[in-house]
Amino acid sequence: MVPQTAETDGVVSLGDDDLEAVVDDSQVALVEFYTEWCGTCQQMKPTLETIAADTDATVLTIDIESNLETAIEFGAQSSPTFVLFADGQPVKQLRGGQTEQSLRELIATYSD
Repeated sequence: MVPQTAETDGVVSLGDDDLEAVVDDSQVALVEFYTEWCGTCQQMKPTLETIAADTDATVLTIDIESNLETAIEFGAQSSPTFVLFADGQPVKQLRGGQTEQSLRELIATYSD
């Protein structure tokens, strides 16, 4: 499967091998590290879909259990953990559920 790019709307689910390429190709990327059994992660899905549809940020999700190496690399020790990338570099990490407003403000801080 080819990962979606910034031109497509929606949340993109990635694996270990895809993250770097997609993040490098995006000015701003919000990555949620999640687990299937996490209730808070399930509650975040509609928020992430809304943000993906109407901001310029690329919104990605990575299953911690299936992609443990990547999760460890970015310090995602709990779910959900959000990592914001700007110009290919991780710039901010948030743990736990977040409001749509706080995620939008974070994205706006690093968007042109």
